[in-house]
Order: sequence, then C-alpha cells, then structure tokens
Amino acid sequence: MNRQAMHLPDGWTADTVTANGIDIGYYRTGSGPPVVMAHGMYDSGRRWVPLAEALAEEYEVITYDARGHGRSAAPESGYDIDSRVADLVGLVKELGLTDPILLGHSMGAATVAWAAASTPDLPAGLVLEDPARFRDTPELSVERAEEITRQKLSESQSRPIEERVDELAEDHDIERDHARRLAVGTDECSPTIARIAQEHDPVTDAFEDISTPTLVLRRDVAVSERVSDHQAAEQLAEGRLVHVPGAGHYIFRDEYEAAYAELQTFLERC
Repeated sequence: MNRQAMHLPDGWTADTVTANGIDIGYYRTGSGPPVVMAHGMYDSGRRWVPLAEALAEEYEVITYDARGHGRSAAPESGYDIDSRVADLVGLVKELGLTDPILLGHSMGAATVAWAAASTPDLPAGLVLEDPARFRDTPELSVERAEEITRQKLSESQSRPIEERVDELAEDHDIERDHARRLAVGTDECSPTIARIAQEHDPVTDAFEDISTPTLVLRRDVAVSERVSDHQAAEQLAEGRLVHVPGAGHYIFRDEYEAAYAELQTFLERC
C-alpha cells in the first residue's frame, strides 16, 4: 500500500518492523527528538496526522498501528497489556530511538504508561490522553466487552465508507481527508481486537513506578472525579494532571488549542 492509498500527507513515510514476534506498521514524519504516538482502540497510527503535522517542525514523530489494527499483524493472541507493552518497547528498540517521548490515547495511553513503569529508562517523557481504565476497571464482563467490540466493528464496517466519512467530518468538524483516515482505520481493524477487553489493572496503579516527567490530559469530569484524579496523580514522581474544560474522551479533537498548549509547554520542559 503506497502513501497516497493510506491518505498520508507529503513528507510522511510508512514501513513495517518486526518486533515482539509480529509485524508492526509504522509511520514517520519530521525531524528532531523522537515522539512515539500510540492510538486508541478502533483507530490506527494515521489518526495522529493532524497533531503530528504540528509537531513535525521540531520533532521526529513516529506513529504505529497496534496489533490487530491498521497494517500491523492480527494474531489470535497477545492482546493483553503485557504484550502490547512488549510491542511498543520492541518497536522503539528496533527503530533505534533514543529517549523518546511516549504519547498515547485511551488504550494507547494505558500501553505507554505501563511501558514507562516496566521500562523506566526507555522514555524521556510521557503524555497520557484520557487513559482507558484510568482509576478503575469496567464493571461489565470480559465476554460482554468482547461482544460489544465485535458488534461495533460489524456495524461500522457494513456501512458505505463515504457515508461514514460524511458523518465523521460533519459531527466532529474535521477535514474530509482526516475523516477518511478515521473511517479507513476502523475498516482495517481485525475482529481479534475484541480480546483487548481482557482485564488489566487501573493505569493509576502504574504511577508509583513511573519516574519520567508525565503529563496527564483528562476529559472534563465532575468535581468529585477531579479530586480523585488529582489524588491518584500525586503518586507520579514528576507529574502534572490537567482536566481540559469542554473536552470529551478525544481531547486533542475536542479542545485542540487548549490541549496543544499544555503539550507544547510539557515538551519544552522535557
């Protein structure tokens, strides 16, 4: 698949690396200190294009497809948190990256948080965008979570892509090129990603083992939840937690300017 078929802007490259026993698709742009971005469930590394384009003048940005997503392999097993961490750590090492900033959203935020906890000498800094399973784990069973995932993929992938592109562009006020990346990203998901529903400990359980500077961007929540979030973040050796007013789960989409200002300040200090 060439760059145009992947709807990548000029200046981007795409390749594959073998890490942790599977092929992992990744994308690169820019130059400077490395920033590695890990996407959430149902997405691909191409979700990060708008943010990566903004960072590319000062940083080398590497985004990648989690297993079962995008151009990466979709094995029958390995969707637990330990395997996802090993995929990320393997990617960083295979690409020879030194002191990268690790940035993740949702599932990807959980992955980079546990990667930093288990391999503290790997990252120079950590950015967590509304991590999945932040302070607790869902009450629904693993089986029910897997059923929901399969149903969501089936319903989305059965609809015409142009219809979904129109809907994404209108609902989220984004450019059609990016809406298409998002729609294609869902189409590329394997049903095996339903196994990501396997339980893992709350992300905040990793905080006491994270020694690197950390920025946590959280969606807008009630005051009681804000207090609990900040109490959890106190476990970080060098952390800052920000609740972004008006933001939902996709913080960089919902309140881009506020989130980007926080990110810029953090990166300048790392």
